[in-house]
Amino acid sequence: MNLTRISLDTNVLIFGLRKIDSYAEQVLQHLFLFDVLICEQVERELLNNFDASELKLFYEQVELLPSFRIVYQQPSEIVLKKYRQMGLKLGDAKIAAFCEEQGIDFLITENRHFLQRLLDRSFNIVDCKVFCEMHSLMAIE
Repeated sequence: MNLTRISLDTNVLIFGLRKIDSYAEQVLQHLFLFDVLICEQVERELLNNFDASELKLFYEQVELLPSFRIVYQQPSEIVLKKYRQMGLKLGDAKIAAFCEEQGIDFLITENRHFLQRLLDRSFNIVDCKVFCEMHSLMAIE
C-alpha cells in the first residue's frame, strides 16, 4: 500500500511541538500514517528556532516513525528558479522545489505566501486544519 507522501513546513513543526496550534499537534500525532519527507531547509530553520530540549524532542519523535526522512539533496537550479520567479523568498522556494522534485502529495503549512501565491504547482498546499479535516484526524488520547 502506498502511503500519502507529505512534507511539513517549519511552522507546523514549531506550532505542533510547542502546542501552539491543536491542528498542528494532530498532524504531528498522526505522522505514522504517512510517508513524511522534509527538506534540509526545514531542518535548518528548526535548528535556528528550537532550543536543545525542543530539538531533542523533535528527533526522538521522528526517529520512531516508520517513514520519515530528511532529504539533504538540494533542488535543481531550474526548479528553484521557477519558484523564485513566482515571488517566493529563497527559503520558501527551496521548500516548494523540494516538494515538486520529491513527488510530495501535500505540503502542510500555515505560511500564507505558499497558500496564496503558488497556483501552478504539482503538489497540494493545505493548512493543518484542512489537512486534519481531509484525513479525519482526531485526537489520540
